[in-house]
Amino acid sequence: AHGYLGRPDLTAVRFVPDPFGGAGSRLYRTGDLARFDRDGRLVYEGRVDDQIKIRGFRVEPGETEAALLTYPDVTQAVVTVHQDRLAAYLVTSRDTPSEDIRRHVADRLPEHLVPTYVTVLDRLPLTPNGKIDKRALPTPATVSTGGRAPRTPLEETLLALLARTLDTPAGTELTIDDDFFALGGHSLLAARLTNHIAAALGVRLTVRDVFQHPTPARLAAHIDTLTTAPAPRKARPALRRRTETDRISS
Repeated sequence: AHGYLGRPDLTAVRFVPDPFGGAGSRLYRTGDLARFDRDGRLVYEGRVDDQIKIRGFRVEPGETEAALLTYPDVTQAVVTVHQDRLAAYLVTSRDTPSEDIRRHVADRLPEHLVPTYVTVLDRLPLTPNGKIDKRALPTPATVSTGGRAPRTPLEETLLALLARTLDTPAGTELTIDDDFFALGGHSLLAARLTNHIAAALGVRLTVRDVFQHPTPARLAAHIDTLTTAPAPRKARPALRRRTETDRISS
């Protein structure tokens, strides 16, 4: 690799001179901590920075935290990993729906950087030296909102597809107001959900549509808008004045 595209500052930090190679050779600083054991084998110990890997993507939680802090009501934010998904813990100045916050981040970052869980706390736990104590953060909840039952066949179908995609245990009662991501969904499962919807309903949605409309009720309304929108009218050919040649040929 030559470096990070358009990021000379990051390239200088990560691509360092190779003290064991020839002139001009470089090493890539991965951020991993390792050691050699007595037999000369390399043993991986963990990370020395906050970079993590989720579903094949290298993720810097700080990027998600920075996007969360651009939301007007968010005063503090910390992002961790829970069961291979990003979990955001926030302190807000007033009650704010988690789906609004998640949608705000989805408008600014790729899908794999959008937190699956959003938990609002009165304050973030701190260590004795004043740093955020991530080990003291609560387990993010994945419970139903206690919302409405399906009102239309479309909502009923979408609710069933959501439960199928999330592999919801039998006996779990979901509602049309349950948030797909609050129940454990992520970008890969969102792509699977769009495939199920296409197969069952013949409607092509994007992963972005699921982020923008994360509940069966909102997805149903969005699909209704797509299917009832008038077809675009074909443009008429431009009019032109007949020439003498046209009159002779006709």
